[in-house]
Amino acid sequence: MYQWKDRVRFSELGEDKKMTLPAVMNVMQDCSNYQSDHLGIGADYLQKRNRAWLLSFWQVIIDRLPQANELYTAETRAWKFERFYGQRNFALYDEVGETMVRANSIWFFVDSGKMRPVRPEAEEIEPYGIDEPIDMPYAKGRKISLPESMNRETPIRVRHIQLDLNGHVNNGQYIRIAEEYFPRNEQIRELRAEYRTAAREGDWIYPMVGDTEDGWRVIALCQEDENPYAVVSVRV
Repeated sequence: MYQWKDRVRFSELGEDKKMTLPAVMNVMQDCSNYQSDHLGIGADYLQKRNRAWLLSFWQVIIDRLPQANELYTAETRAWKFERFYGQRNFALYDEVGETMVRANSIWFFVDSGKMRPVRPEAEEIEPYGIDEPIDMPYAKGRKISLPESMNRETPIRVRHIQLDLNGHVNNGQYIRIAEEYFPRNEQIRELRAEYRTAAREGDWIYPMVGDTEDGWRVIALCQEDENPYAVVSVRV
């Protein structure tokens, strides 16, 4: 388990004076990166070995969003490694220890040169340890089904500033793009994101938006042939 404390910044706020969902996702990703660097197995270590952890799935449950200037504690814990997959929990706590956000994430380990999954070596996972998973209702599987009827929105060209260390669109950037199509003026209670293939600089992303009968808004961020780069779904 790894924790760090911070304060909600003005630059992380939406118009409701609460931390935006993309900012929440960035905090959680930063927390996992800080832990990896602290353990000596972070991005620099992996890049020298042509290895990387790529995010496959997010499930984020929002009890409440952190507010302007609020102090909080971010926590992450690895709780399962199997073949080339790893699962990691996250949580954000307020000053009195009440949970604000809970999340689970699924990652896969790759040879970053060949972009093929590989099994991590013991020294690449043992430093994390294995913690108990946090208490939350876990999604059954990581695949997000698309509604039968979806509207195709205006395409978006990938820019250099949207890329991560691997030259792919950053995980949080997909959330930021999808946020344009979230229900307005309503508190999102749960977000799920499935990452299928990497978009790169110059690619076009074609958003497709639809609603399910059980109350989910689904945003598929697609290639021109409608095969998704990523799928984001939210419910209020």
